[in-house]
Amino acid sequence: MTVAGALGIQITSFVAILSVAGLAISLSLQGVLSNLSSGVMLLSVKPFKVGDYVEVGGGGGTVREIGFIHTKVSTVDNKIIYIPNSEVSSSKIVNYTNEDKRRVDFVFSAGYDCPVETVKLAIREAIEKFPQVFAEPAPFVRVGAYKDSVIEYTVRLWCKTDDYWNLYYDIMEAVPESYAKHGVEMSYPHLNVHMVNDQDN
Repeated sequence: MTVAGALGIQITSFVAILSVAGLAISLSLQGVLSNLSSGVMLLSVKPFKVGDYVEVGGGGGTVREIGFIHTKVSTVDNKIIYIPNSEVSSSKIVNYTNEDKRRVDFVFSAGYDCPVETVKLAIREAIEKFPQVFAEPAPFVRVGAYKDSVIEYTVRLWCKTDDYWNLYYDIMEAVPESYAKHGVEMSYPHLNVHMVNDQDN
C-alpha cells in the first residue's frame, strides 16, 4: 500500500480494484472447479461410458469423450455437442445402452368394424416374423384404448439393445402388410358430417 501511495494511487481505489479482480477470478474458477469436480464424479460413478447412447437434459446422443471439464456427445445427425460436466451431473441421465436388452413399445390402431381378435392376430403374425423378438418375456398385444373412431392396440416386446432401431422400423413396416393380409384396414381419426335441409312448410 505504501508503494501505491508513493505512486499517487489512492489506497481506497486500489483496494476496490483488487476486490473486483479477486471476485472475477473467484467466479471464473468456481465454474471451472464445478466442472472439474463433476468430471471426477462422472468418471468414478460411471453412469455412462464412451459409446453409450444417452439422454441428458432433454437432448440425446452417443458419448464420444468424457473429459474433466466437459462431455462430448454426437447427435443422430452427427452434430458434436460439448456439455459442461456440471450440467451433466445436475441433469437427469437416461442411458439407453447400459443394459443388453430393451423394450420396444408400439401403438397401432384399427376401426371398430374390425374384430379385435383378428387385429391382434395380424399384429402377432407381423411380430413373429422377426427372430430378434424375445420369446420371454412374451410379446404383449392388448386393446389399449377406445378412441372416437378407432381402437388403439398397445404392443410391447423385448429385444437386444443393438437390435432396437432396426427391429422397430421393420415391425412398423410389417404390421400394415399383415393388416392387408387379414383384411384389416389402417384406420385414422375422421369426422362424419350429416347435412340436414330444412324446408319451409
